[in-house]
Amino acid sequence: AQAILAQVEGSKPRPRGFACTGSFARARHIEGAMSGEDVVVVEETVPGTIDMKVTTKKPISFYVRSAKSFFTGVEKEGEEKKEPCCILNISGLGEAINTAVAAAVAVESEGLAVIKSIETSYPDMTSGRGCARILITLWHK
Repeated sequence: AQAILAQVEGSKPRPRGFACTGSFARARHIEGAMSGEDVVVVEETVPGTIDMKVTTKKPISFYVRSAKSFFTGVEKEGEEKKEPCCILNISGLGEAINTAVAAAVAVESEGLAVIKSIETSYPDMTSGRGCARILITLWHK
């Protein structure tokens, strides 16, 4: 993950017609185009960059909808508008790899973002066994 962040910070993407101002994830938990109980765990490591961690607990369509809302922005009545992000990092462990890939491909096929890098690893877990991991970096078009 550090290598990806170093690449991103070093290259400073300048998407066409898109200003990287504002912040989509002002808190650690965020509600986008989801129902009241569904929450996507996101972290903002660098302004304009969001890390989304997917699991198998929710359906793939939930994460696809969430990823799309990060690039389109969300406006709810009575709340401030959440601006689109510049960079979205989607990560998944084990069986959630399929969910992460599906969300990234759906966003790219909609024309909202471009997949800039895909990183795989096999980190050690607290249980002693390793687990496959994927990290997909998407940049706003």
